Order: sequence, then C-alpha cells, then structure tokens
Amino acid sequence: MPSRMTVNDRAKREEPQKAPERFPQMTCSEATSRQQRWRTARLGLAALCTIQLMACDRFPQDPENTVDRIREQRIIRVGVEQPIPREARRLLAEIERATGAKAVISRNGVEPLLTKLGAGEIDLVIAPFGKETPWAAEAALSPPVRIDGNGKGATEWRAAMRTGENRWIMLVETSARRASSAPSAS
Repeated sequence: MPSRMTVNDRAKREEPQKAPERFPQMTCSEATSRQQRWRTARLGLAALCTIQLMACDRFPQDPENTVDRIREQRIIRVGVEQPIPREARRLLAEIERATGAKAVISRNGVEPLLTKLGAGEIDLVIAPFGKETPWAAEAALSPPVRIDGNGKGATEWRAAMRTGENRWIMLVETSARRASSAPSAS
C-alpha cells in the first residue's frame, strides 16, 4: 500500500524554485545613470509646474481689465436707481478699500443702468432685485447685502457686475460677504 504523502512532504521532495529576480544586477555606472535620469525627470516636472503656476498669477482674469482700470484711474463708476441703504454703502466702502479707488455715483433707472453696465460704461449697479429677477441672466449678481420682506416678495439689495469680468466679480462678491456680515453701526 502506497504511503500517503502530505503537502509538506511533497514540498520537501521537490526542488525549491528560485524566485525570479525583480532587480537585475546593475553595474555602478548603470545605477548612477538611472538615478541621473530620474533626477532630471523630477527637475523637469518641477520646472513645468513652476511655469504653469507663474502663468496663473493673474487668474481669474478680466477680459476688459476692469480691476486694473479701476486701480489705475482710482474711480469706480457706480449706478443707482434710488438712495442706497447702509449695507450697500458698506459694500462700496469695502470695494473702495480693496481697490484704492473712490466710487462716483450716477442715478438712473435700473434698465438703462444695466444696459450701460453691459456696454462697459459703468462698473457696478447697486439696486434692489427680486429673488427671481430676470436680470440674473444679463449680469453677475453679488450675494445680497440686505433683504427687505419675506418669501417670494422679498427684495434683495445686490450689486450687479458685467459678466465675464471674473476678477472684478470675485472682488465684489468677497466685499459683499464682508459688508453683509459686518456689525450694524446704528
């Protein structure tokens, strides 16, 4: 009767297999050459990343250079339909502080002001807008700095900016958030 062999017995009888070499033997010069190639590749990647980051220093951009023009001329052209509340005045003060410019206010109806805004004749329109305003498709609207009323009939005081002027929009939105969170000075 043949004797029973266990798995361990079979493993002892078979010749041990040699593990495949993962790392073939390299000469010293080959290893140095490989290290130099890796170092060069890492430096190249770092240089590429640096160049790409340098290209982003003025991002987001203003195609019409609104922020640059305001800072150079030190004038923010603002349109209003009616006297603006204290919160909107705080918004203007925040924008003036951020740009080093002064607001020059002109009065007109909202529709003519938004037409001038779209044409680049003014930089900002501050007005009360309904929650579901159709003007949101025509201009970029800031977060509300003041809300009058409740529900669907609520009126939100916002700043409207020319669409596409992303640096300007970002600056105004940041200023609106600061102005709306500032404590009231009564």
